[in-house]
Order: sequence, then structure tokens, then C-alpha cells
Amino acid sequence: MTDLEAWRRAAEVGGRGWYARAHSEAAALRVSPDPVVRSSAWCLEASLVRQGGDHRLAAVLDGRALAEVGVRRATVTAVDAVVGLAADALGPGRYRRAEVLLDRAATILDRCVPDREAHRAAVRYRWVRAELAMASGDGGAAERWADDAARLAVDLASARHRVKSAVVGTAAALVAGRDGVALRAEQVRREAVDGDFLPLAWAAAAIGDAVGDPIAAADRARFAAVLRARGGPFR
Repeated sequence: MTDLEAWRRAAEVGGRGWYARAHSEAAALRVSPDPVVRSSAWCLEASLVRQGGDHRLAAVLDGRALAEVGVRRATVTAVDAVVGLAADALGPGRYRRAEVLLDRAATILDRCVPDREAHRAAVRYRWVRAELAMASGDGGAAERWADDAARLAVDLASARHRVKSAVVGTAAALVAGRDGVALRAEQVRREAVDGDFLPLAWAAAAIGDAVGDPIAAADRARFAAVLRARGGPFR
């Protein structure tokens, strides 16, 4: 197995909520001779940490990821690191910084070779654009970015990216004040469980809980307990 294949496996493990294993595998890849793999490993660790709400530490890790490849190189790994830094800025409410970083990521992405990895990065970029719009209270813009991410995710043919886009879209609908959010959250929660994407199931349950669905509230607590047992950051 190549280091790049090992990173893809670690990312898959993390996406399914096996946090301790994902951290361990990512840490091993930080000493890879390939700077792209090292950068991707730092980005993965940042993502896992950010899910626990530690945006400050996540920013340090994403900064290490960017240092491995450099912001001037038109690479998908640079896009991932800059988008990660934008996501890190949302937690402490640094929305202007997030916007500047996303603009930088878009510029780098435009110069990348249009392959599958660039397509994946474009989906992730749109997720964070939607999250910035939600944080700013602009539900309409959040829905537009989420819908665009969902469209691209279909073309990507990745179940996890499709479900994550649905989670982001449901959260955007909540911010926009749409009807039927509880039903949408329940549907995407089931899709996440069926796909074994437990962190996404937890996120969908959190949306349902926010609109007063008692079953979603119970599921949220149950999912969090499982994820904590797997080394997750859920409190």
C-alpha cells in the first residue's frame, strides 16, 4: 500500500467515526517522504480536532498542512489546507478572515488540474462557503452553496460527500427558516446510518434535536456515546 492509499484509508476510517484509529494512522503519515501525503495527514488531523470544537488547535494543524506544500502551488492539498483554515476561523467568529481564506482557496482551485481530487476539493469548498453564510445568518446564500455542493457531489459519485452535502443543506434550510426541516434531518440521519457515516448521523441528529424532535435528541446522545468510545471528541 502506498502512502497516498494509506491516507485515503485513514480518511475513510475518520469519516466513519473511528477517531482513535484515524488519528494514529494520520500521525504515522506525517513522516512520509511525500509532502502531499504529509500535508493531507495534517489536514485530516485538523478535521478530526475541529469536530470537537477546538478550532485553535485545528488552525495550527491546518497551518502545518499548508507549510508542507506552500500556498503558491496550485495543488489540491493547498486548497484543502486553506479551506480548513477558513473552517477553523468560523468557530471563534472570525468571519472576515474565513471569507478572505475562501477567496484564496478559490483562486488556487481555479489553477488546479481538473481531476477527481480537485472536484472533491470543490465540494468541500462549497460546504465551508455554506457554513460561513449560515454563521453570518444568510440562510439563502447558505442554501445556494449547499445546493451547489450537492450537485457536484452527485457527479463525484461519493456516498459520504453526498450525505455530507445533504447534512449541510438541511442545516442551511434550518437557518433559512424553511418548513420540513425535522423530516429532512430524519431522512439524512437514516442515510448516514445506512452508509455507516456515524459523525454525519450525529450532525443530522443535532439538527433534528434543534427543531425539537425527541427521537433525534435520543439518537444524538446515543451516537455521541458510541463516537466517544471510538476516541471521538464528542462531549
